[in-house]
Amino acid sequence: MRTLVATALANAKGKDVYCAAKKVSDEQIALIRHTDRQSLEEMGFTFIKLLSLDYPDVRGQAIFFEGHMDEMAKALKQVEKGY
Repeated sequence: MRTLVATALANAKGKDVYCAAKKVSDEQIALIRHTDRQSLEEMGFTFIKLLSLDYPDVRGQAIFFEGHMDEMAKALKQVEKGY
């Protein structure tokens, strides 16, 4: 099962602006933002590039977790503990 976690769009300064899915907490998004992409991919996250056909400057990515929300929460708790 693939679960949508968030979308991230780049703003004018090149920083990602995150929009979390309804069941994802602010603390979980903060952990995702501060964890490097390679580590997240090893935990089961998938990043899919987004682009706009109407607006060429709009770029971003959809962030999915390959599993259920409770499995994602467990994986993020391990990151929080430093394992």
